[in-house]
Amino acid sequence: MHELLNDPIDVIVSFKDNRILPCSLRWNEQNYVIKTVNLVQSSREGRKRVFYFSVSDLNNYFKLKLDPEFLEWRLVELYTDG
Repeated sequence: MHELLNDPIDVIVSFKDNRILPCSLRWNEQNYVIKTVNLVQSSREGRKRVFYFSVSDLNNYFKLKLDPEFLEWRLVELYTDG
């Protein structure tokens, strides 16, 4: 199943070699441990630069958006088998 969302989430990250690596996220009162970071890309929204992270907990695939100006994370897409 594929869902387009724009839900605020909490994300725990680590910083390594000048990179941000999401480690876990909390969405809908449930925690997900991120096992793989598949893709990181940046994009422009007007004059603002935002970052997208395609990550997985090995059961679900998430597309996360980071707005560094406000330090706000959003879950923008979810792919599941169910």
